[in-house]
Amino acid sequence: GVVTQPKIMARLLLTSVAFGLLHSASGESRCTADGSCSLKNKLPDGEWWRKEINAAQPKCREIDPDNVGTCHQWTVELSKGGQATVLDIKTMLSDFIKTTNNFDENHRVLDWNDQMDELYLSAPKNVVGSDKVFVTPHIDGFFGLIPFVRAWRCVYGLTGPHNTVTVQPMRNPDQREVTLGPGIFTCFDYNREIHWIENRVNASSPELDERMVLKIHFYDYPSLLPKWLGDAFGQLNAEYNFFARRAFLVSQFPDRSWFSKAVGGVINSITLFGGRAEKYFGYVNIGIVLAFIFAAHFRKYDLLSTAGIAPYGIAALALIFRSVTLGQFTRDAMALKATSVALLGLSYGHEFLRSSLSLGALFSLVLVAVGLGLAYLAYEALGPDLTYYGKQFGVVDAANAATEWPYGATGIPHPMVLGSVLALTGLRLHPTFGPKFSRNFLLHIACDLAVLAVEVFDVHLPAGMDYRSTLAEFLQFHQQPGNIYAHLLTTVMGVMGVLGLVNNVLYPSSAADKTSKNAYTNAPLITLAWTWLVVRYTVPDSDAANLTVLVMTLCALGVWAVKPPAYVNVLLLALAVGLQEFAHHHYGEVTYMASYANLTPQAALTFALHNIWLLPFELRAAVNSLSQFSLPSTSL
Repeated sequence: GVVTQPKIMARLLLTSVAFGLLHSASGESRCTADGSCSLKNKLPDGEWWRKEINAAQPKCREIDPDNVGTCHQWTVELSKGGQATVLDIKTMLSDFIKTTNNFDENHRVLDWNDQMDELYLSAPKNVVGSDKVFVTPHIDGFFGLIPFVRAWRCVYGLTGPHNTVTVQPMRNPDQREVTLGPGIFTCFDYNREIHWIENRVNASSPELDERMVLKIHFYDYPSLLPKWLGDAFGQLNAEYNFFARRAFLVSQFPDRSWFSKAVGGVINSITLFGGRAEKYFGYVNIGIVLAFIFAAHFRKYDLLSTAGIAPYGIAALALIFRSVTLGQFTRDAMALKATSVALLGLSYGHEFLRSSLSLGALFSLVLVAVGLGLAYLAYEALGPDLTYYGKQFGVVDAANAATEWPYGATGIPHPMVLGSVLALTGLRLHPTFGPKFSRNFLLHIACDLAVLAVEVFDVHLPAGMDYRSTLAEFLQFHQQPGNIYAHLLTTVMGVMGVLGLVNNVLYPSSAADKTSKNAYTNAPLITLAWTWLVVRYTVPDSDAANLTVLVMTLCALGVWAVKPPAYVNVLLLALAVGLQEFAHHHYGEVTYMASYANLTPQAALTFALHNIWLLPFELRAAVNSLSQFSLPSTSL
């Protein structure tokens, strides 16, 4: 509980010694590719761990004699036997993270943040003071906006059975809830993944009030990044964790002092707001929506054609690529759909109130209400997992089906889409709003029907043509460093040519007048928002995804600043294609396209994927090549 300066120094010293031991502890992985892991030694029982925490942390008994609150102890202050057991567990967890997250092929380094590790006795029944944060949806850290680096927290169960469930809503249904009994664990992003615990009384199972776990920590970064920068990120998380722990202990029992109550109130308020923002909308989605808003200069009709169609975009991408969890997609889809409906409602409501009330206006309003009501009934009948394609993703039992109207024997086909079309038609029929909405009406109807077609015809990537499989094939034809770097440069040229042509078509006035204030939208922000959305659903490689967003945005900024004429953009695109062919010839590597160029549906699909993933593939190839030349980093 109470951390004194000598204890901090001792902990840091022990951490340094532990790091030295850990460097020599590496060996054969204890985990298989499917994530099945085993310890080297047998896990001690709960009584053994209770003795460990009581011996190492007598303050818990003094401060909380009734054992109703939370107690913890840093693992570096456990007995030698306790530390050895923690080392065994941590080695296995390290292997699990590296094996299941493709660390070797992505050239990432995993280091251990021992100073954050703790033996933890939680109190899920105590929902006052700072103990309340654990039963409130929350994210542990505050550094999720820092790209290319990640902090890990693994929670490893030591006792059980008990009634405490860890909830991680952004995952697939079979992984959203886990009861951390002995040997059961979960690992998540310390700064990005929302979670909480719930105490659930189950009369059919024995009850054990105590839930004792180990909280184990790591951080990872690209091998290209200097080790001191990676370590600085790890230390940043550790310092925040120490600060948060001190604040937590001060506010654990709010009935004992006004100061404890005040600190607890601040902690719980931040947790409540921050957790709900991530749970129901998502910070990445907030950034994307803000990019759309500023790009359109707050013009509502322009927003309807950008942010308004974003939910259709991610629905199609999720169905086709199926590379995200159902939990994340459901949250994103609901957040972006709510944004779209809000934009439509505000635009329609403003026009409805300022125009005269007529029979046509009333009919429009009734049709909108009927459409929205039908869509809502369809959602209620399906539930979120079925609404957002849980069956198609293969994570919801195929036998599950909605039987309530508007589904079932007396139901109607595709009631949710029908409801959407009816509501949009109602908007279009308004006497004054309809003409202003005409272009967006056609766009939204087309998007609705396109997503329906993808769903009905079950359009998705076949087995063996996912991102990583296609990348592996691509890399076989891009081995020479010179060819790789030439391809990246020429791909950037081609991207600028394509963006320039799009700019010429959509914003012809800005090409004629470089100082025009009538430009339709801010192209770099639109590029940022759409690229951010697309890579989240198509590129399961965080480094390549982040770099793709960066490069696309910089290219768009360049095009927006220079505003090249159409012939220059065509020339850039032609040069990009020609120079790529020359690079393959010069470095003696066959082109990837030559490996699949024939008149078959599979070849056509490979060609499409080749172009969609070209920039992420080139960036990954360049990172891999540069990583070969960097000094080797120690990955524990």
